[in-house]
Amino acid sequence: MKRFLTFFTAFCLTLTLHAQIAPIDSASFRPDESIAFAQYDTLALEMDLYFPKDDAESHPCIVYSYGGGFVDDNQRHFDTRRLCRSLADEGFVVIATNYRLGLRGVQFKGVSGMVKPLENAIRMAAEDVMKVTRYAVDYAAELTVDPERIILMGSSAGAITSLQCDYERCNRSDLAKQYLPEGFRYAGVIAFAGAIFSRKSLDYPHDTPAPTLMLHGTADRLVTYKQIKFFGIGFYGSDGIARTFKERHYAHKIIRFTDEGHTVASRYFTHYDDILWFIRHMVLEPKHYEIDETFYDPFRKRSSWDTADPGSLYK
Repeated sequence: MKRFLTFFTAFCLTLTLHAQIAPIDSASFRPDESIAFAQYDTLALEMDLYFPKDDAESHPCIVYSYGGGFVDDNQRHFDTRRLCRSLADEGFVVIATNYRLGLRGVQFKGVSGMVKPLENAIRMAAEDVMKVTRYAVDYAAELTVDPERIILMGSSAGAITSLQCDYERCNRSDLAKQYLPEGFRYAGVIAFAGAIFSRKSLDYPHDTPAPTLMLHGTADRLVTYKQIKFFGIGFYGSDGIARTFKERHYAHKIIRFTDEGHTVASRYFTHYDDILWFIRHMVLEPKHYEIDETFYDPFRKRSSWDTADPGSLYK
């Protein structure tokens, strides 16, 4: 029970290193366009679009979901915009999507009291990302997007959301059937310290998952690296997902960072080349690879995020 309590608290309050990001510089890496895609009472959600500097009529598209524990809005933080502009310069249409923050204002009141808020937060975020996906498909010509090459990418809570969207698609959930076109497939998923939430075993009964790149610290105490099951509820981290992918020979690459914690959630610049390699060789070509790598840096300076747990973050 203690282990599960830690998991739920961590999952509820997982944060990326965006808390350490520099203040927003409005003059740097601005999106090319912002489009409202959803209205909830007084809350309007926008997607920020970054376009390549070419005249091609069609581009692969990356839908990026920021991290923030389903509490913080990091859509327009400096590093988010810098990452999106960098990827656009590589030839991708990049959509930095906002989504509802379902755990904002929610206080931890025990495991049983948190199940529904947590599940609801994931569902809301996944729904919003699926709405953005549908928009990109419906307006593909105007956005110069290739609807058959839409890639999900996220960090921490955004990684959870990205993995969850493809999981819902493969399970033909009501959410996926409502928002994703029939027969639609994501071209790939990139998850920095992500996981999948399920009320059943990790399964893909109706379709194979998209080629997936996972990067995760083996000592992550905020988003579990392995998997935790309790009374039919499962939270499957990168190791748990990779085990299923390996058993069923689904295309994937996992990079395990030995003894690292949640610092990996913000390693997208350090491992930028891994992102590009994955997209070019496992998504756009694509080739079927099943790759398992372990990364260990004995000289890396440890940070507070390596040992951070729910108790130290939320007192």
